[in-house]
Amino acid sequence: MSYNYLVPALFWNATVLQVQNLGNLSTGGAQLLGQVTQARLYSEPGFEPCFSADFLYGEDYVTGDPGVDGIARPNLIGVVAPDNGDTPFIMQVSGIQVGSPVLDAITSSNTSTGLAVPYGGAYSVWVPTFRGGGAKYANLQNSIFVASETVSDSPVPGQFYVGMKISKVFPVNTSIVIGEEFP
Repeated sequence: MSYNYLVPALFWNATVLQVQNLGNLSTGGAQLLGQVTQARLYSEPGFEPCFSADFLYGEDYVTGDPGVDGIARPNLIGVVAPDNGDTPFIMQVSGIQVGSPVLDAITSSNTSTGLAVPYGGAYSVWVPTFRGGGAKYANLQNSIFVASETVSDSPVPGQFYVGMKISKVFPVNTSIVIGEEFP
């Protein structure tokens, strides 16, 4: 088998304000904004570098595709400030999210709905990247990561919770070369 594999790396959780529609795009889609009011980033047990941090100044400038397919393209960016006082670094997340009635109700409602979307409950694949920071965090900016998300309502009207399980992508070492992939 020559496919890549994933190793649990990081966990990000956040409180986000109700998504705002900022207006229409020239493509016919919508420009949306999800403001992150509070967030934390943690390394999973055994992952290096081991750290925990605040995620500051976070905003997700989501673009919604035109039409009724419910495709959203996140563009989350914020500053990761490690708890140990190390140099902060940037976390940016892109990806794709296919909307659902439950997901839309959670993210766009100004009332508490009591709803939740578990990991894998909607097609939502995120690609986090990292830039800057001290030498301890070089592994983050020199790696590829993918993430899945969960979204749930908050008891506070006008906000919701997001959790992301972030995995590092590793290649499989094989002896397979071009022309030998298929029997």
